[in-house]
Parts: sequence; structure tokens; C-alpha cells
Amino acid sequence: MSHLALVSRKLSQHLSRNHSFWVETKASLWLAIPLMLIQLSEGMVNVVDTVMMGGLGTSTLAAGGLGATAFWLLLSLCTGLLEMTGALAAEAHGAKDHHRVGRINVQGLWLSFGISMPTMVLIWQLDRLLRWCGQQPAIVEGATAYLHAIVWGLPAALGLFVFKEILTALSRPRLVMGLMLVSIPLNVGLNYGLMYGRWGLPELGLAGIGWASTLVFWWSFGVAVLMLRLSPSLRRLRLLRMWWRCDRNILKEIIHLGWPLCIDFGTEYGAITAAALLMGLWSTELLAAHRIVITTTELLLMCSWGFAYAAAMRTGHKIGAGAPRAARRVAQANLLMNLLLVSILAIPLWAFPKTIAAFYLDVHIPANAQTVSLAITLFKIGIVFQIAQGIRIISAGTLQGLKDTHLLATVDVLSHWGIGLGLGYVAGHVLGWQGIGLWCCLALGQLVAAGVLTSRFHQLITTLTPPTGSPFLPQERHP
Repeated sequence: MSHLALVSRKLSQHLSRNHSFWVETKASLWLAIPLMLIQLSEGMVNVVDTVMMGGLGTSTLAAGGLGATAFWLLLSLCTGLLEMTGALAAEAHGAKDHHRVGRINVQGLWLSFGISMPTMVLIWQLDRLLRWCGQQPAIVEGATAYLHAIVWGLPAALGLFVFKEILTALSRPRLVMGLMLVSIPLNVGLNYGLMYGRWGLPELGLAGIGWASTLVFWWSFGVAVLMLRLSPSLRRLRLLRMWWRCDRNILKEIIHLGWPLCIDFGTEYGAITAAALLMGLWSTELLAAHRIVITTTELLLMCSWGFAYAAAMRTGHKIGAGAPRAARRVAQANLLMNLLLVSILAIPLWAFPKTIAAFYLDVHIPANAQTVSLAITLFKIGIVFQIAQGIRIISAGTLQGLKDTHLLATVDVLSHWGIGLGLGYVAGHVLGWQGIGLWCCLALGQLVAAGVLTSRFHQLITTLTPPTGSPFLPQERHP
């Protein structure tokens, strides 16, 4: 009888653990889906710009791609510093401290506008750096025209980023999702009108694409402010309460936890920028092919970022609520769902690379043949890059939820610059493998980072909830 009771109890525990795991899976998916759409909408701004640059020719695509890469690098540095506003707000929300959520939002906004000013000055002077790096004069001229237009949208882009973080922490990402989805057709229309001078707008060519993005950034930010002020459900949260008051403790906490992410994001996008510079030294066609492949893989990874944000926010909720066992299930659920997703999304990169390249360039024009051929080759390596980076992104998200950000900077510097660019330079430039060698090393760096960060999360969560079985299977009962 006692043996039957023991078996019955173990079976009950097993079913309870599986039930808790699937409940967390559904909850994470419910949060992750709108976050994916938000990330995809943000990524589509970049993709739309790249596709429309390609309509102006390979040289314009190379120039605009280099300018866009530089802009998004500096934007990512700023968003890295602001990234922990979401995780801190999620922890406060989990602890039912809604007043603190509003203070975090206000301090995040002030910080976003404060860092945008020096960053805009730097962007304005980037043409000197591009010339110093040996880029062709025509490429520098086109990139500068684009940068001098899009730079004016930086403050709005950063302010909108803070709103997205806070509303996600409050489990209300669908409001931002709707706003971002509307911005896509608006961006397409403005791009077309300002590139070619349609509907009474000036014909600005490549610069028109930059101005279109600036207008979309400010439109989105303005609508977001109106939503916070006019929507009854959001007005009750008082997220802009006492917007003039500085809370030094919160500001210091955001900066203390955010600067490693600033380095982390900057390291990643800096590696992409440096890789683009290397490609530009080798050939214009290789630079254009690199732009096609990196834009596509980064767009597909926006789905992984959706899971990463969900993992960060829900981990923060569980830690704030004093439920570390549930935080482990958050990581398990999001990691498994993301692995399935990135594997599915890798299929078209392998099966239809030429079709994908045709979205960016006319594959029937002989002048584009070499660029398309190079892109098809790089897409094969991009599959490994995408899957490895997907795992790394989820692990980084869970670490943010645990407020452990300082290791990320070290790991990413070593993986992106030591392995990715360091070995990539040797393979591409010294050994003469050029783009193939560089992309192989970039993918290898992502694999190493994914392994280290995943191990780090399990090490930290084990100190809170010692595992009783496999780290990839549901184990604990919800506290």
C-alpha cells in the first residue's frame, strides 16, 4: 500500500510539473507573439529601406547599407543603456510597486534624450571616420547623405524604445504592436515619395529614405505619448507622473545595469559594422551581398528577440514575486520554443536563397549577378549564425531578468571581436577566403557565446533552485 502511495505521489508530482511547464509556455507565448510582431515591425523599417535602396542600384545599396549599419550600431549602443528599464519595471510590477514603475519610465525617458544629443553629433561627423577606414568616396558620399537625414529621428526612436520596454514589463505590448504595424506602410509610402519626388514631395534619392525613417520615428513617438495621456487604462498607471523630477537612485540603477548591455549591443552591432567595412575593402559586390544576408538574418532573429523580451520580463516578474522556481520554467519554455522557431525559419535560407536575394536586387540584370551569387553562398553560413544567435539571445534575456548583465559584455567582446572578427580577419584577409571566411568565424563566435551564456544562467538559477533533473525538462512545482 505504501509503495502504491509513493508511486501515486511521484506521478502526481510529474503531472504537476508538466502542467506548470505548459502553463508557462502558453503565458510566455501570449507575451512573445506581440513582441515578435513589434520586433519584426522595427526590423521591417530596416528591410524596407534596404529593399528600396536596391531599387536605386548596387552602389546605392552598398552606400545606404553602410550608412544604415553605422546608424543602427549607435542606436543599439543607446538602447543597450536603456534596456534594463524594462527588466526593472517588470520586477517592480511583479512586486506590485506601480509607483516605482512610473518613476522608472520617467528616468528612462530623461536618460534617452540625454544620450541622444552627443550621439547625434557623432553621427554627423561619421563621414570622416568612413574615409579614414578607406571606404570609396562615392560610398561615403551616399552614406553621409543618408546619415544626415536619419540622425534627426534618434531622440524619438530612443523615447519610443523606453515606452516599449515599460509597456512590455506591464504585459501590455499589444498597444505598441499596433503602433509599429501601422508604421510599416507609412514608411513605405514616405520612402517612395521622398526617393522619387512623388505627390509633391522633393526628390531626395538615398537621403529621402533617411528622412522617411525620421518622420516615422517622430510620428510613432508622438502617438505613443498621446496614448499614455488619453487612454483610460494607461492614464490610470500614471507613467508620466512628475516627469520633471529626477530620481538619482533609479537613474544610477538603470545606468549601472545598462552599461554592460550598452557594451554588449555595441559589440554585436560594432562587429556587424566592422564586418561591413571589411567587405567594402574587398569589393562593392561583397558589401552589397553582406548587406542582403545580414539584413535577412537579423529580420528573422526579430522573432527570437520577441522570445528574449518575454523571457526577460517574465523572469523579472517571477523574481519580483519571490518565485525563482517559476523563473527556471520561463527559461525552459522560451528556449525550447525559440529553438523550434529558428530551425523552421532557417529552411528558406537553405532552400530559396536566390528568391530571397531577388527581393533586394533584380537577379536578371547581369551587373547584379556577382552580388547575387555571393549572397547565395553567404546564406548557407547564415543558417548556423542565425540558430546560434537565437540561443544566445534567449540566454541573454533570462540573465537580464536576473539582473546579471556584467558577464554579457565580456562574453560578447570575446565572441564577436576575438573569434568573429579576429579570426575572421585572418581567414578572410590573410588566408584570402574573404566573405566566406569572415562569416564562418562570425557564426563560430555565436556558437561559443550561446554555450557560455546558457551555462551561466543555469549556474545562477541553480543557486536559487537546485535542479533535480535535466535543465531542459520541467522539474519544479510552482512555489
